[in-house]
Amino acid sequence: MTLDDWDRLEPVEGHRVELVDGLFRVNAAPTPRHQRIGDRIGGLLAPQVEPLGWDVVTAIGVRVRPGVGYIPDLVICEPVDDDAASVTANTVVLVVEVESPSTRKIDRFEKPTAYAAAGIAAYWRVEVVKHRPPVMFCYELDNGVYAETAVIETGEPREVKLPVGGSILLDVDQLAALPRR
Repeated sequence: MTLDDWDRLEPVEGHRVELVDGLFRVNAAPTPRHQRIGDRIGGLLAPQVEPLGWDVVTAIGVRVRPGVGYIPDLVICEPVDDDAASVTANTVVLVVEVESPSTRKIDRFEKPTAYAAAGIAAYWRVEVVKHRPPVMFCYELDNGVYAETAVIETGEPREVKLPVGGSILLDVDQLAALPRR
């Protein structure tokens, strides 16, 4: 299959379909906790980067290279058409992946290698383990590979540099907190 075939796919309810070396890989839809964390990161990023002319987009396809397209949880990218199914990697400056049990190895090894090779400036990964607070790892591109710039754990909010300028305070306790009722 090609990236164009991937773009033409009809959404599959309850699944995310990625293209890896010309084959479709189907992942289960994220859990509410997973979605909540991604949504909150997006809510923190949008007011910082949108005034600078960047978009914050969730679950859009990223064309990494021929035959490879991923659907990260969140990206900061150049302005994108509202009807676009995907964006090219050269328009993306940050990818955020919130791990799921089924994607843990992919999010730790496969995707950062591919994103770095595509020249995406920053990669953030949120480790989510049941019954434990999340841990966030932030990386910046350095000579073609990602170098760790911050690890954010419970009780330790950290200021993290944004690839579009400025910085943002990240607190994993606030990202994972259940909504008040």
